[in-house]
Amino acid sequence: MLLALLETGDDRTENILSENFEKIEASDKTAKESEAEEWKQELSEDILQAIEEKDTVTRKYIADSIAMDSARSRNRGETNAFERALKSEIQNSSIYVPFALSDFGPEESGNETEKLLKALKSNKGSTRIAAMMALGEMREKAAVDPILEILTRDYLPAQASAAIALGKIGDKRAVEALRKEMKDGDNEYVKGGSAIALARIGDENSVPYIIDRLRDQRIKVRSSAALALGEIGNETAVEPLIEILKTGKSAEGQKSNSLNANTDVRKSAILALGEIGSTNSTEILIGILTDKEEELEVRTAAASALGNIKDPKAVETLKQTFADKTTDANIRNAAFLALSKTRDRETAGMLVGKMGDQEIGAIARKALIDMGEMAVGPLIENLKTEDKKTRAETALILIEIGDQRAVKPLIEAYK
Repeated sequence: MLLALLETGDDRTENILSENFEKIEASDKTAKESEAEEWKQELSEDILQAIEEKDTVTRKYIADSIAMDSARSRNRGETNAFERALKSEIQNSSIYVPFALSDFGPEESGNETEKLLKALKSNKGSTRIAAMMALGEMREKAAVDPILEILTRDYLPAQASAAIALGKIGDKRAVEALRKEMKDGDNEYVKGGSAIALARIGDENSVPYIIDRLRDQRIKVRSSAALALGEIGNETAVEPLIEILKTGKSAEGQKSNSLNANTDVRKSAILALGEIGSTNSTEILIGILTDKEEELEVRTAAASALGNIKDPKAVETLKQTFADKTTDANIRNAAFLALSKTRDRETAGMLVGKMGDQEIGAIARKALIDMGEMAVGPLIENLKTEDKKTRAETALILIEIGDQRAVKPLIEAYK
């Protein structure tokens, strides 16, 4: 409707548009206020992906364990489908329910949830695991107590599954048992999964216990603990995470023998620092981004993390990295993506300049919408461009942002 009014060219359009922009502005303000607390809890895509990768690795371990058990009992054909479900990228309760309820006949009483709770007591390990995975995806709080028993007393694949499920359910009743498994457990998947579960529950009191796991002798546990600290976001974790990066750094051409030199550990620590967002991390992350001896994925992680830190030094380094054509293309792209997360007026101008770029134009346009009012000034200037396509895209972004300052420039651009 707004676009149609613009196209009429009638002088009365200005008043109508002004009124509508005021409504949009008021609506946006209300929405932002109601979402403010939610936004604080959101995590960046990078760390969410890294945590999901930990789940995927654990599910693969569970699937492979079930496969070995099936091979020993010569029931290989019965578990193939279940193993595929565990290794699937898409996870929901429906893929596990058939396996969890396969031992029940049609006469079994109770609804689906009640049957799944009964399945937790099955003699078959694969059935217990399927039930836990389903109940975890369902966030079923009634399952917490029986799953806690499995976490502390069952065989290792079931314990690993229990840690995942308890994290998904998010009930604080699981905290003490998860801490104990993370500290004293023998299996790296159970320990690492317990750290991630504590982070998903959001228990800030577990931070000192998770920090202790940064010294664990298994790489999976160290990297999981780092990601868990990033998800919780407590600043007391900043110095221990920086220490990981310092002690794992190459010195005089010789790579450190420390477990902290491992790529996965370093990447996890970097993403965690970015998620916490402390400016105390800026210098170490800039050093890693610009260090050509660091692994490529470690440097790209550093670029991403710097985009989450509200520090002018971080923004300037990202700009320089993106502008340097001699830098690896993957790192330059990571720097551009990181810049798109900042709320910097000069960055907004740079993004406007990249709107028509074939490779990164779509990222630039989305980032400008996300920037909101910070991008309005550079976008208004861009309405003066001679390129019709760019001018149209600029107008649409301004309408999407809904800032009243754009009303007159949009009308002038139309005229």
